[in-house]
Amino acid sequence: MNGVIHIISADAPAEMLANASTAAGDQDMIVSIGPTPRRWQFDRETIHVHTPLGNAPLAGLQLRKLIAQAELIHAWSQTAASAAQWAATKKPIIFSLPHLRGPHQTDIAISGCFDGLWKLTVPTEAQRRMLITLGLSPKNVFALPPTASPHSDPQTARQETRAKLGLDEHHFLLAAPGDMARSKRHKHACWAQAMALILSDTTRLVFPGRGPKKRAIESFARSTGHHQEIFFTAGDMAPKDVLAASDAAIFLQRHDSGVGALANAMACGLPILATNRPEIEELAPSGTAALTSRPGDMRQATDNLLTLASDKNLQQKLGAQSALLAKKQFAPAITQAAQTSIYSSLLAGVS
Repeated sequence: MNGVIHIISADAPAEMLANASTAAGDQDMIVSIGPTPRRWQFDRETIHVHTPLGNAPLAGLQLRKLIAQAELIHAWSQTAASAAQWAATKKPIIFSLPHLRGPHQTDIAISGCFDGLWKLTVPTEAQRRMLITLGLSPKNVFALPPTASPHSDPQTARQETRAKLGLDEHHFLLAAPGDMARSKRHKHACWAQAMALILSDTTRLVFPGRGPKKRAIESFARSTGHHQEIFFTAGDMAPKDVLAASDAAIFLQRHDSGVGALANAMACGLPILATNRPEIEELAPSGTAALTSRPGDMRQATDNLLTLASDKNLQQKLGAQSALLAKKQFAPAITQAAQTSIYSSLLAGVS
């Protein structure tokens, strides 16, 4: 949509950078605040705006000339939203959140929404309802799902990736995708796999993501005594190739951790092993596309893993439903329609 400026920053969560790359139209301007994200993080052309002393408000002052050309600003990180706030005068700002938990981010985002600085988007209706229960107006918070698409050549990717990992078809490969910004759910994946290996020696675990907690997760993996059955492939293999090579994906989070990685796993037709968090149940219902357990219930999580690993028919059933739900929820046309509706609503409010 013409008249939209997308503002990103290198500290934006990986799934927010992926969403921004997809959301920005060919005619939209993309501005990067501070250090420019690396090419593997964001592959679109951007206009760079220096951040003096790492201060977002100072960057905002430099943004004003660019903002003058826009009708609407879409910020994809806290840094971007802060800069946009200082740069914009009477122009609507959308601040997209990947989830509802993080170092002060949710509180700052909600406060800014209450103060009329910006409108918010979250990936699911469950997260939107949660914000509304906290007092936000339904007119100020929207659901904007991530975009995810299936692999273009899954069979070739599966064969080649498994060969690189030294695996054959009798191995059950479990993927724990997503940015390693926190370590808890990835550690729980290691734990579940270690318990499953006591009864099934063919289970393998792969981490295709990157992030600041990678070393901590690698250290925990070694502590289980099964690190030789765990792979870290970031930088060596494309995440989507790893998903194509996998038999299931695991998301054992205690708290809201975003759904971008879940969307990608579902688009690749993977059955889901997860905790019964509201945002997960909304997208991958238990018994339909997923087997779920209560957060922290490692015994049930391990039982679910063993059940799925031993039942090919269940894998195919859940995987087929996972792919179907992904097509209905994360297809580019779905996200584009939601985004256009949000933009049109906000622009109508200021016209």
